[in-house]
Amino acid sequence: MTSLVPAQTGAAADLATFARRVSSFEPDAVVRIVSYGAVVGCFAETPFDALALRAVALAEPAEIDVVVEAGTLAARAVGAGGVLELPPPLPALRWASSLPPRTGWTELQRLPTDAVVARVDEGIEEFKSRAGEVADGSSPRAGRAALEGLATEIWDRELAAGVPLRLAHAASSYGFMPGADDSEVVLREAGAWWRFDAPNGAVLARSGPALFAL
Repeated sequence: MTSLVPAQTGAAADLATFARRVSSFEPDAVVRIVSYGAVVGCFAETPFDALALRAVALAEPAEIDVVVEAGTLAARAVGAGGVLELPPPLPALRWASSLPPRTGWTELQRLPTDAVVARVDEGIEEFKSRAGEVADGSSPRAGRAALEGLATEIWDRELAAGVPLRLAHAASSYGFMPGADDSEVVLREAGAWWRFDAPNGAVLARSGPALFAL
């Protein structure tokens, strides 16, 4: 069993919470854990056509690149003394996405977190209010397609600096944005990637058309 030692107390518990959220969307979901130094990145594929990232600073540098089950990680992440006890690795083919670049990010814009949360809440309420009308009278297949089209319309809207609102929606769904406070989110880009850095985690996605979770 591989163990990682976080630099901060409570980091293991935070990672367990993240892993539980990942598995709540998909029970068989996996997390890719990557580290080449003093920070370990825990990546998860999401239904928002984006990657969720929870980074943890380490007390001891490590080199690791493994894929593990999210549900098992959630159960083992809090070990003795807050050590991250990793589950047995899975075959690499369980991971389908490419990882974003580690460097070369350019800051695009900063936004108040509470304003971004408000935008996400508005999108959710709009979807709920229009869903019945959009799918009314349709066959199950046509209704599903209509709802997917509505979700695409709402979440493909620009948040700021060309970055779509879906990244904020994903960040909110994974608990990366806290309640009302004076924090900020930071939008970045590197090549064909966008990055949405929130107070409690990051969401990364390739620029261009995407599939959306309802």
